[in-house]
Amino acid sequence: MISNVSVHNNPAKFLSNYTFEIKFECLEQLTQELEFKLVYVGDAKEDKQDQVLDVVVIDAVAPGTYKFVFEAPPPDPKKLPNDSDVDVSVILLLALYRNQEFARVGYYVFTEYDDPELRENPPVKVDFEKLNRTIAVDEPRVTTFPIVWDEQQSTDQLVFAELTEDEKKIAELNEELEMCHSLENVNCTNETPTEANELAETDELITETNEIITETNELITETNESTEPKTTNETITSAEQIITNEPIVSTEPLNTMD
Repeated sequence: MISNVSVHNNPAKFLSNYTFEIKFECLEQLTQELEFKLVYVGDAKEDKQDQVLDVVVIDAVAPGTYKFVFEAPPPDPKKLPNDSDVDVSVILLLALYRNQEFARVGYYVFTEYDDPELRENPPVKVDFEKLNRTIAVDEPRVTTFPIVWDEQQSTDQLVFAELTEDEKKIAELNEELEMCHSLENVNCTNETPTEANELAETDELITETNEIITETNELITETNESTEPKTTNETITSAEQIITNEPIVSTEPLNTMD
């Protein structure tokens, strides 16, 4: 993080070098270089007029406080519009890491002729050699930007590639399986043939047993009509009780995706 910027040789001639003293703090060990750029904004309406005055590259640094002097040449007058109003422009100090801008400090730069007569009657073509500049150091515009500092990014910062058609089908199938498992008394479409057969056999066994019980009860009724009733200490076991003596295979579907 940039903690302080001091502007030297201010005010000065327009064609004089820019000199900044920059102080920054490093909170964690950096693995790559830091980069500082000084950009002169020639025209606020067109980026093409911007000029990179100079670039300073600093090797990877350890945690601590650092300070250095950044001196850069003035903008090239040939690349500036010489027939427009040059009263106000902007100088930008950019800080980058891994080609990502994380801080920007901007200053307004006011220009005027050093000759009072030229200030009253400026020439049609700008005479840069007779211009003075004043950087508004009391009104900096500081902007910070979130960047990815480490190569290991958190999941909310990753950009995921679009799924293929096969991956989309698998994802849809997983969603259907999850919905199916959440419902009660619903057979999933992914049950195995063995489960389906065992369930069908169990239903048939219950049906047959119920038929046997019905016939047995009818026979008992006929016998009671012809003979005296006996004390009935025996009871007919229901089909459900018979079936529960047999091992019941779970009808819950197997998750074939695991």
